[in-house]
Amino acid sequence: MTKLIYISLFLLAISCNTDETSVLIVTKQNPTADQLNKFWERSDTALQNSDYAEYVNYTEKVYKFSPENPLLTLMYVDALLSVNQNEKANEVLTSLINCHFGSTYELLTSGEYNFIKELSNYNEILQTTKKDSEPINNSTIAYILGEKDLIPEGVAYDSNNKTLYIGSINKRKIVSINSEGVIKDFIKSGQDSIFGVLGMEVDPVRKHLWVCSAWSNPRILTADSSHHSGIFKYNIETGELIKKYTLVDSSNRLLNDLTISSDGTVYITESLKGKLYVIRPEKDCLELFIDSDHYIFANGITISDNDKYLYFTHFGGAYIVDLISHTVNKLKHTDDVFTGYVDGLAFYKNSLIMHQRLIEGGVSQYFLNESLDSITSKKVIERNNPLFDFPTTGEIAGNEYFYIANAQLRSFDEEGYVFPEEKLDSVYILKTK
Repeated sequence: MTKLIYISLFLLAISCNTDETSVLIVTKQNPTADQLNKFWERSDTALQNSDYAEYVNYTEKVYKFSPENPLLTLMYVDALLSVNQNEKANEVLTSLINCHFGSTYELLTSGEYNFIKELSNYNEILQTTKKDSEPINNSTIAYILGEKDLIPEGVAYDSNNKTLYIGSINKRKIVSINSEGVIKDFIKSGQDSIFGVLGMEVDPVRKHLWVCSAWSNPRILTADSSHHSGIFKYNIETGELIKKYTLVDSSNRLLNDLTISSDGTVYITESLKGKLYVIRPEKDCLELFIDSDHYIFANGITISDNDKYLYFTHFGGAYIVDLISHTVNKLKHTDDVFTGYVDGLAFYKNSLIMHQRLIEGGVSQYFLNESLDSITSKKVIERNNPLFDFPTTGEIAGNEYFYIANAQLRSFDEEGYVFPEEKLDSVYILKTK
């Protein structure tokens, strides 16, 4: 799910007691998330003080955290140019250009990276990246939702009743769209004290709809301590709430997205502390599953068809969890791939579908090897569609993929109110083979 830039979340957390049947994976890596933030702050301070040697020093540390990251790459190039290391700056920038990311041209022409003009091959760089940014359109409009102020985020699909579900952040509800295109509320606004609806997933075997929910909008929050991030489990046939799993802790938390294994185990990303949670059917409570000091804004999550591998993403890239050996590793990939900044994430026939608005300009498909532990190639599904305004998440429905084209996540004012209707667009749900 998308990092809600203009919606800070004031939430607290708790989990059920652990015992010998629980599995807790602990990962420790350097730099930690806190160290990385300090490197970033020191890099900025050095730049403000014109201490360019220190600017290079700390920027390089940030860059090495995720060298495929376009934003970190451009920051490092700027640092190198500040100390006249033009040859190395050109080498680093060339590695980014060779990735052919759809958003690089937009970044270079945004006005924030005018230092690139200092390079002798500036015009050649622009020509190459402009070609990489050309629209790729393979999608058609499946549905148009007239409620412009939904601010949708999560998508789920029920293969039993051929129904699509769209979650609303602003209206705190879930909309259903059946196979005949009839649109209606699955749950009403604020029903069951639900807050902003984020990631969702259908368990077709048990006929459950699982929902991540969180919100901190000051116009609806009170001092009531029950306002925490939570997971809601609904009866898909009746719309009745079966159970609510609340995360209560002394730190702000955001349960963002989830995926379900064939045995009904639910795996959940928590973004603000970069951890993963789990709800096991036999315990039916929220437990910490992966405790990490490294993941930054863990977001999209999905599971392989054979239930062996769990995939999740964060700021620095995608990771793979072997659910048999309980090991966690960064997902290997070719040099032209970056798996960070992923919002929606889905597994489809030995491939991963990722929403990367800031990298590929939209939605891409990444093909895995036979072992499912490495990305071998990529294909852009949809790039720079004129309807795009935060294309957040999607869902597999047979051999089609349905997804939100315009979540309009920046359509809130400073007080938490959605912009007036004349500033909003209808919600477009796209589909592609």
